[in-house]
Amino acid sequence: MKASKALRALSILALVEGASLVALIGIAMPLKYFAGLPQAVSVVGMAHGVLFLWATTALLLVLSRGYLSPLKGAGVFAASLIPFAGLWSHRMLVKGATATRRSR
Repeated sequence: MKASKALRALSILALVEGASLVALIGIAMPLKYFAGLPQAVSVVGMAHGVLFLWATTALLLVLSRGYLSPLKGAGVFAASLIPFAGLWSHRMLVKGATATRRSR
């Protein structure tokens, strides 16, 4: 897989994983504690967990192939732990994919 394609795929995955974190914290948790619906956290939490593991695996693959610097990789990982920071990861990775495509 080319670097630009791998970075673009990771950027989309970072965006989806970030949205699942926001859904977990902003929707499912309030439903659990204020509406008495613990099933919301079970469903959204499982989806978020799977997406987090998938995104982390993809990030490690991109890092192992040298498509992303270790510092930026650490930033992408840290952003996956902070609500709405997935937007930053997405933007940064799209810029990297575009720059990689232009340089070839």
